[in-house]
Amino acid sequence: MNIKKTLGLGVISAALGLTMIGGGTFAYFSSTDTSNASFNNGTLLLNTDPSVLLDLSKLKPGDTVKRDFLLKNDGTLNIPKVLLKTAATVTDANGDNGNHNLKDDIIITFLKNQDKATTELLVISLADLEKQSPDLVARGILGGFLGGEKSGLKAGDKDTMTVQFAFKDTLTPQNYYQGDKLQLNWSFLANQEAGVAK
Repeated sequence: MNIKKTLGLGVISAALGLTMIGGGTFAYFSSTDTSNASFNNGTLLLNTDPSVLLDLSKLKPGDTVKRDFLLKNDGTLNIPKVLLKTAATVTDANGDNGNHNLKDDIIITFLKNQDKATTELLVISLADLEKQSPDLVARGILGGFLGGEKSGLKAGDKDTMTVQFAFKDTLTPQNYYQGDKLQLNWSFLANQEAGVAK
């Protein structure tokens, strides 16, 4: 080997050695910790009693039926909004209803009892109610008092919804409805209050 190669190899070896020594003596402090967090989600649980509305099969024109429904917030979150969704099915027993729709002749009145007075908060035909999803809190039907704050149902609270069902009497024969059946299902959609930054 010639002298240049030997010297070059020596310089490279020395530089590599210094790098390893410098790298080996360079140190830094480090610490690792793990943070464990547990999140318990709140619950939104709205229960109704009775769960079966009522039997409308024996109504005749002019009849009215009043029912109370107890709604309870069994969850841990407040419910400021309750939407009512309606599904109704009519079975035309004789096939002779023609242009008549039993849903148009069933009138539903949501009532509020306060200070020995009854106030009608919403009067609507079953046909029109089926097309809408009214907010029962915004209408004052649930959670709050007449003239007061419409606060909804706080966690653990309950409220009674009073409803009157009426079979409208048109003062003309309504024989085409004889034997018809009406199945009515109500779903209460409870929405949570807006989230807050903590």
